Amino acid sequence: MRAARTQAAIILSSLLLAACANQIPIHQPLSGAARDGLAATDVVVPIQQSEIFVFVPQSNGASVAMGGGLLGALVDAGIDSVRTSKAEAAVTPLRNAMVDYSFDNTLQGELKSSLGQVVWLHPGSFGVVRDISNDGLNKQLAASHAAAVLFVVADYRLSNDGGVLLVTLQAALIPNNDQLRALRVAKHDDKTPVALVNALYRNRIVFEAHVNGTGDRDKNIAEWSAGNGSAIRAALSMGVKKLVPLLVDDLQRAEGDVAPAANAPQVAVGAPSEVSDCVLAPSEAQCGINAVVLGQDQDGQVLRFKDGSLKYLKTGNF
Repeated sequence: MRAARTQAAIILSSLLLAACANQIPIHQPLSGAARDGLAATDVVVPIQQSEIFVFVPQSNGASVAMGGGLLGALVDAGIDSVRTSKAEAAVTPLRNAMVDYSFDNTLQGELKSSLGQVVWLHPGSFGVVRDISNDGLNKQLAASHAAAVLFVVADYRLSNDGGVLLVTLQAALIPNNDQLRALRVAKHDDKTPVALVNALYRNRIVFEAHVNGTGDRDKNIAEWSAGNGSAIRAALSMGVKKLVPLLVDDLQRAEGDVAPAANAPQVAVGAPSEVSDCVLAPSEAQCGINAVVLGQDQDGQVLRFKDGSLKYLKTGNF
């Protein structure tokens, strides 16, 4: 059962993936006209997983099978049962250590608090859902009486060696009335209302943190698990605290304020790895191209890639 849940967890949504498959830009800023038309916005948080998992790539390198729709594509992880079973066994102590920690509640609470301060968004209901199929989210959209629904797909996982934590938010604001649907900037998909191409706003934001890793999966997971999982709890909570404000700021960014300043500092993005953005959503800007440093605080740096996606890179180890 655990193995089945892990395999299901790596069947990530095409909200994370379909942009590359269909040549849809990862980042779509919100237009002023769309902003003015948001009389009310419901917030739906699709989180397929209920536990943290270890991302196990293909033995011969990860590949991604991507298709249309907002949440219908699959990650072609090519997992064989033996390697998955080993990862499941290795992550069990960490799951046990954080059994009373709710990522869902932490994220939903932060979204309510932060989005509630965006007056023009007029946020209404908030809810976490497990059904991330196109049909399931189409039903969520149809059941909403708001002008638009902001879908915030969330995912959290460890690298194959257990040393790196990634928390990913992929947001898409889907119109839910004719006035806003008329403002879609690309060729739309009427068959799948939650299709990524229909989003008035979208972007992908990632939090990356490292433990004092050794290259040994069991030892790395032991580091995350020590002290009743104090490190993983702190990292997940920090991830939520860093990502949600980035989402809120990006949502409010003027549509013409997309490109970083020409003199903004840059950092080199590491080579692709089994946990890198290149594996899960390959794009030129995420695969070895420099990222622009938008800002930093006492915990890390905010990076923006050429495609407009954002990353908070935690400095130091947990």
